[in-house]
Amino acid sequence: MIYFDNNSTTRVFENVVQAMRPFLTEHFANPASAIAQFRGIQQNIQAEKKRLCKALGADDTHQFVITSGATESNNLALFGAARANRDRRHVIVSAIEHPSIMEVCELLRKDGYRISMLPVKPDGTVHEAALEDMLSADTLLLSVMLANNETGVIQPVGSIARAVKRRHPSVLTHTDATQAVGKMPIDLSGDLAEVDLLSLSAHKFHGPKGTGALFVRDTDILAPILYGGGQQDGLRAGTENPAGLVGMVTALTTLLANGDAPAHIARLRDRLETGILAAYRGAFVLGSSANRLPTTLNVCLPGIDAEEFVDGMAARDIAISAGSACSYGASKPSYVALAHGLSYEHAKNCIRLSLSVESTEQEIDFFLHEFKDIIGSSNPSLSHEPETA
Repeated sequence: MIYFDNNSTTRVFENVVQAMRPFLTEHFANPASAIAQFRGIQQNIQAEKKRLCKALGADDTHQFVITSGATESNNLALFGAARANRDRRHVIVSAIEHPSIMEVCELLRKDGYRISMLPVKPDGTVHEAALEDMLSADTLLLSVMLANNETGVIQPVGSIARAVKRRHPSVLTHTDATQAVGKMPIDLSGDLAEVDLLSLSAHKFHGPKGTGALFVRDTDILAPILYGGGQQDGLRAGTENPAGLVGMVTALTTLLANGDAPAHIARLRDRLETGILAAYRGAFVLGSSANRLPTTLNVCLPGIDAEEFVDGMAARDIAISAGSACSYGASKPSYVALAHGLSYEHAKNCIRLSLSVESTEQEIDFFLHEFKDIIGSSNPSLSHEPETA
């Protein structure tokens, strides 16, 4: 299989599997049990959290709540902030957030919260100038993802958070860093020092599914959304998952140890992008003028139905997508593409290819060969300029 759907999920590294194995077969006791205390399982958990702190520039192991993944982390960030701060009932999110943010906002709206959508410019970056007019004394939280899951466009979250805190210190800042962790530098004591909440998920960077984390700078800003045990300083009830934590941290530190990986992946992405644009007249790349993750390429192929194209590639054992994996099979086009100013029809023509450290030049060349074969004589004579709504 040629696998260019790594923004959906990644293959678990072999060393991750090996690191997890003892906590599945030997040190499997419930971390809250007496025998676990005597066997040092809690010490193992703290050691892994220290490694996580070092990898992401956090100060304290208590600042990380280990979750089942970014969806739970995002839910905890927004619902938890709302429950802990009931006097403020205004939330601002960018127009290109993941469904696990958007659907929470819709539920908050039904509960009487005012939700403001921060628009993005045609290059995929948020309109920072529009943010000041949205902020008010009633604003509880701002959520802007660090790197978009469909386009890879990187947002200036650090500077946005600093600007918000200078003018409105009580506003909480959250970033969904699910696609960014392991693919770009994350420093919660440096550029992201004003970020209050950050979400991540292990399976996006070669760790196990079902494990993620929420960074919480100050535990007082959140109330739990799960009850029944009081684990993790009362912020996330439920039996802790040492194996998942070990796997997540092992995967992240393995990636960070390979400092040449981002540049290598960027070269592969550029080779792929150049080949597609050369083969299909009228194709254009979303976010091409913005700073993007090296792993992600979103291309509009005017005249080509993206879902049909993805299925056609799957039939040839090539994995790509038409946007977020959470929206596969949806009848509507990507709202991320629409937010960039694309027309309804062009938004249905976008495909996403996402690479990883395991991608190769041979896979790029094979994909381009199959791409040319599939499009055949169907290449329309269209301009390279995107149609706007």
